[in-house]
Amino acid sequence: MYTIRADAQQETLCIELSGRIRTEEALRAASQAAALLEAGALESVFCDMRAATRGPGGLLVVAASIAAAHRPGMRVAFLAGDGQARTAARLCRFAGLQEAGQVFASEAAAIAWLRPRRAQQLDVTARRHAWEALGFEQPTKGVGRRRPEPRTPAA
Repeated sequence: MYTIRADAQQETLCIELSGRIRTEEALRAASQAAALLEAGALESVFCDMRAATRGPGGLLVVAASIAAAHRPGMRVAFLAGDGQARTAARLCRFAGLQEAGQVFASEAAAIAWLRPRRAQQLDVTARRHAWEALGFEQPTKGVGRRRPEPRTPAA
């Protein structure tokens, strides 16, 4: 079983897994999480696996689903006990998360690891003011363009 909720205060998508997790259920959770991440423009994921007892069997398929939903700048923290740590580490590796995915035994450590990413992000207004102060137009998909120099009529 799984539950997914968006924590607006922490700007994090929280996923809790419990009991036996079947491959189909893990794929549904990954799909729903991807949709919520996109809709909420969230980049931090906190996945608590401590209550999961077994699964999923199709780990490579689930990892491929996570890899497809992953965007640059996104971070995924897996909170796992001794029984789930190996599965979480394999998910990170198979999904190709590299430094964007980590496994933690402590909830405080996982949240602290996610926090720097949120602290680096400016809100929309601050970002607009920063771009204007630097003389750039608003970025399109993360790419800024210099404002064109005003043309003076030829004499």
